[in-house]
Parts: sequence; C-alpha cells; structure tokens
Amino acid sequence: MLTMLRFLFGNGEYEKCLHIGLIYCQDVPVECLDCLLEVDCVYGQIISTKCIMLNGTCLVSSTSSMKVREFEKNYTCRYCYQVPLDNHTCTPYLQCKKNDYYQSNCTIDSNILCLGSRTFYRNVECSFTSGYRTRTVFILSVLLGGFGVDRFYLGQVKEGFGKIFSFGGLGVWTLIDSILIACGYLTPEDGSVYITT
Repeated sequence: MLTMLRFLFGNGEYEKCLHIGLIYCQDVPVECLDCLLEVDCVYGQIISTKCIMLNGTCLVSSTSSMKVREFEKNYTCRYCYQVPLDNHTCTPYLQCKKNDYYQSNCTIDSNILCLGSRTFYRNVECSFTSGYRTRTVFILSVLLGGFGVDRFYLGQVKEGFGKIFSFGGLGVWTLIDSILIACGYLTPEDGSVYITT
C-alpha cells in the first residue's frame, strides 16, 4: 500500500516566499512549498514528488524562461534527523569538555526535502577551543621554534625544555614542528582545537 503525506512547510508568512520567476524551481526553499511526500518508501531511495509554490512562480530551468507554479522535485527517502551533518545547522555549545558530546538543536537546510520534523535535537561531538590560533603557533614555530617557544605556548612544557637544550634538534625538530603545525597535527596539550580565523 502506498501512503502519501501532504507536507505544508510554510508557516503562514507567504510574503517572504513571493518569487515571481526570479528563482529556479529546484532552488525554491522548502518553506515556500506544498509537497506530497511518500512515507512508505525505501530508505535511501530517490523519489520524485509534485510540489506547488505557496506564493509566486519559478523558472523551470536555466535554458527555459517558462514560469510555473507546480513542478516535480526529487528527494531522498529519509527522516530529517538522518540527513548528513553538512546539510543542517546546529547551535554550538562553547562550555563543553573535550571528548564529550552535547545535545544541540539542529535545523535542516532550506533546500532539502525530508520526512518528519525539520527541527530536532542531535548529540554533537564537542569541539572546544582554548583560544589558540594556527597562524600564531606557526609563526612562533618558524621564528622561535629553536628555543621551544611554540611548545611552551601550546602547554607542552617537557617538549619545550627538550627543544631548548637541543637547540631545536639542531633545526630538524623545529622544521618538523613547523610542518606538523601547518598540517594541524600538532595541537594544544589540553586537547582543544585551533581557531581558524
């Protein structure tokens, strides 16, 4: 038995959905669509469904100037919480500890059709930072790495003294540390991640 479910994604604010031929149909945000989704589908199956714009029209393709209100849209059969992490936005939590998870409120990107609620909770791995920047550590390693300043800065005191007493491994240790920092392999002692900006 084939079960279809009508999803009206809009929340009554149709003014923001007024696109009169200014957008391609495949790029219309889901919030501006009324789609008929199949719920008895096989997980991972690509399904084509009929969608109607709530307000306005869209362009069929880049080669056609035909404006339509009703069109076919493809989607993958899955619930919204099953969509990969790079297709939704989660609220960050900055006071978490390393090797820990926290419950985050996530929302699916506006161009993805999926079954179920578009906003949900998900356990996200903590990526905390202590304020170290990759660029700063790299500059310290290149300029003062022979004196172990880069290792002291990262909180690695024993390695810092080792670099001081060996004069940076006669330059070899300094060169290797610079490469490891540039690759992101050498990180702070507390397990935090670098700030990339």
